[in-house]
Amino acid sequence: MIGPGLVNFRKRQKAAEVIEDIKRWQLTPYSLNVVPSVASFIEDSLRPFDDGRDLSDYFWNLSLDREPREREDEKMARLLQESGFL
Repeated sequence: MIGPGLVNFRKRQKAAEVIEDIKRWQLTPYSLNVVPSVASFIEDSLRPFDDGRDLSDYFWNLSLDREPREREDEKMARLLQESGFL
């Protein structure tokens, strides 16, 4: 944690790298073709949720069930390991 009034340049650098990646990917034209069996599967899977209800909370909680949030101590250990400090 960096103190108040200070800039975390590493964090800003990572954000800039992600933005550059997104810009680069957006420049690439993609020629995607519909695969009827896949489109049908997706449409059939989403049909039960097509009644106008706001399901954002439902899907958010389902996402958390599938991949729980990382605890702060776990996150810190992972970041230290990824940066080579551990």
